[in-house]
Amino acid sequence: MKKPIRVLDIRDSPWVDGPGRTILDSASMADPTRCEIIVSAFCGNSNDDNAYIREAENRSLKVVPILESSSFDRKVIRQIQAAIDKYSIDILHAHDFRSDMFGLICAKLSKKPIVSTCHGWIANNIKGKIYISLDKIILRFFNRIISVSDAMRQQLVCSGVNLQKIKVIRNALVVENYQPDRGKQEFRNELGLGLNINIIANIGRLSPEKGQDIFLRSAAEVVSKCKNVCFVLIGKGPEKEKLEKMAKDLGISQYVVFTGYRSDMHSIYNSVDLVVQSSFTEGMPNVILESLLMGVPVLATRVGGTVEIVSHENTGYLIDPYSQRQLTNGIMNYMSDSKRHRVMAENGRDFVARNFDHKVRIDQLMNLYDEVCR
Repeated sequence: MKKPIRVLDIRDSPWVDGPGRTILDSASMADPTRCEIIVSAFCGNSNDDNAYIREAENRSLKVVPILESSSFDRKVIRQIQAAIDKYSIDILHAHDFRSDMFGLICAKLSKKPIVSTCHGWIANNIKGKIYISLDKIILRFFNRIISVSDAMRQQLVCSGVNLQKIKVIRNALVVENYQPDRGKQEFRNELGLGLNINIIANIGRLSPEKGQDIFLRSAAEVVSKCKNVCFVLIGKGPEKEKLEKMAKDLGISQYVVFTGYRSDMHSIYNSVDLVVQSSFTEGMPNVILESLLMGVPVLATRVGGTVEIVSHENTGYLIDPYSQRQLTNGIMNYMSDSKRHRVMAENGRDFVARNFDHKVRIDQLMNLYDEVCR
């Protein structure tokens, strides 16, 4: 009997975000007769506060925390090599610059094939730009590259990656895990808001590329025209203090709530009325997939894989990135005709359920692993 392929999946993030949840769902749902995915992540000096590792352990997955004292700690290589030997790894699978770099070194040392998933590149500073430039070079030496969207595939080709190495496998969700129940309003009750208040949510890392500054400026314009609204930013990140000060300077602090990181997203989706994605760049945004599966209308920028989910005024409402005017008009459009937007959300739920089911993604991933091993 053929033994299952063993994959060491390595990433550089402590969060159970969109990519993290996709990886963990893949590891949990993989057919054990075909593949076993061992979950690994960089953890700094301790894995005690690593939510991603904790969630993997809660799912009873095999876990390899990689401890490090600096961004380029050579001990990382020894730990990855030890995991390759311990679990008889057949394929390494990386996800970002540092896991790509260390993964490629270890793949060459152990003579194992390596795959990377490219979720999207974000450069908010000089260091980020350097990392991206290096990553584009490193990826040319991988056996296969998974792109989460057609737009990301085009970026990879433009960066010099051989088109024949690229396989588009879009992010997906375990559809049956997303069952909306608008009767459950725990999050709304937590905020002390009545049903007459429209909750407009921006969900994601508080970071420059997410365009949350434009979101707040649009919020100020909306508040000047109607008061039955609350703007909620769900997530944490380096822009938190700046955004809080902006809300105060704009005079809308009483209409804005910063929740920080939340793990009870189903409860939040059941309470919010509109999800706004104001990003300047995206790979394949899980937030949009989740929102639509939970029946929540979406207003999103035309970036990356978003346009592969949202069809304007059919499954959601699209605007151009960086446009405060369009964002404000989009929110006001929702406020004036929320019923039409809920119909779009229903269309979106059907579309996502048909086209972004995790069962399909798992099969595509297993086939790619089979091909790499062959």
